[in-house]
Amino acid sequence: MNYIKEYKITAILSFAFFFTVIANTNAQSGKTPGLSEEVMAWTISTTEPWPANRYRSLKEAMIDNDFYISNVFRGGMFPKLDYKFNRDSLAFSNYKMLPVITYKNKRATNMFNYYLLKKRLEDQAYKQVLLRDPRNFKYTIWQLREKKAVRPKSIEAPKEQVILDVKTSRVTPETVDPVIKFIPDRKYWTSSFAASIKFSQNKSSDNWHKGKIDNMNIITSTTTSYNYKKDKLSVTNTLSTMLTINNAPNDTMRNYTTGNDELRFRSNFGLQAIRNWDYSSSAEFVTSMSNKYIANTDKKHSAFLAPYTINIGVGMTYNAKPKFKTPNRSLDLKLSIEPLSFKYMYSTNKNINLGAYFPKNEDGSFDYVLKTFGSTVTMDKTTKFSKSVTWKSRLSYFTNYERVIGEFENTFDIALNKYFSTTLYLYLRYDDGVAKAPDSDTYMQVNELFSFGFNYKW
Repeated sequence: MNYIKEYKITAILSFAFFFTVIANTNAQSGKTPGLSEEVMAWTISTTEPWPANRYRSLKEAMIDNDFYISNVFRGGMFPKLDYKFNRDSLAFSNYKMLPVITYKNKRATNMFNYYLLKKRLEDQAYKQVLLRDPRNFKYTIWQLREKKAVRPKSIEAPKEQVILDVKTSRVTPETVDPVIKFIPDRKYWTSSFAASIKFSQNKSSDNWHKGKIDNMNIITSTTTSYNYKKDKLSVTNTLSTMLTINNAPNDTMRNYTTGNDELRFRSNFGLQAIRNWDYSSSAEFVTSMSNKYIANTDKKHSAFLAPYTINIGVGMTYNAKPKFKTPNRSLDLKLSIEPLSFKYMYSTNKNINLGAYFPKNEDGSFDYVLKTFGSTVTMDKTTKFSKSVTWKSRLSYFTNYERVIGEFENTFDIALNKYFSTTLYLYLRYDDGVAKAPDSDTYMQVNELFSFGFNYKW
């Protein structure tokens, strides 16, 4: 029985040594030889995990393990090998001649132990060939040491010295073609657009202890600019709109009314004088876009072109765009001082609330035309504190030295992301040329709005 077991072990090992003959036969028939699980266990690299493709050629196996290179007789007999391993991925039998391997597809955790296992398999196989069939040895160590052994060929340097015909030449600027620079066409006209729609809503039950509240606002605004800049000449054109729609719980004749309603176009022509100062002239047009009614009546506060205002001025403009060390912080300031200015106001509808725009005559009537000369100061400023916080403000001051009309408009925008933001809007207006409201003792007018919504820019 022991002889039969030993014979089986020898047959398995002989298959590993003579699979070269099978590989050559398959290669001639156009087939790629495959390796068994046992052969793959012997050829696996000491530092690489189990290959994803278990079928490799003989040449690839020889690269991983020199066990398959032609046998070389080293002389003598190997002593009894007594290696001891204790790994989860290997299990050994009690045979003294050959271990039986069970591979569980795990990477070796100890490279040194895996190397000893590999050498043990090589030594066991070498001993079997030495004992069973020494004819398989093609070379001996002593043959490799003789002169007849295959040695690499040496390449000798040529005896004759090769002289290269090298000529030197001097390069002058006249002999070298100038480098052609690519200068892109400069854009003198630039444009931008920004739009937003915001919502605010407040509603309570009928029995709310402080009174019923039903309020909803929709605020829309757009700003379009188309500017020109070349050398000392500059032209800026800005068109802006704002419309607020509110529900009207105190108006029995209609459910909704308009709040802020304004269409404004401003154009400025500038010619650089010194540093940040330009000689400038400007023109501005302002009017309402829709009808706004007085509550519970058919009388209008304002309407389209009722009234409209044209302001033309000549003076100087200061432009400033300082640079900051803090990232995403910027300032864009435009301040126009126009000592000579002309304001023209006209209403195409005579039935609007003229007292809110025009002075009162001695007979108690109101004019619908206003022509006056004076001085104007305007300012447009955009301050960006960070990537998400922006403050835009507009200041307008006009006086004919008898009447003062001042406007200070502020928009604080806190961006939540690219498309949504929270906005605080504050509008202050002063006009001492109109009558005071019955329930107010000041010419100062305040409009404040807090909203959240969608915005878009390009």
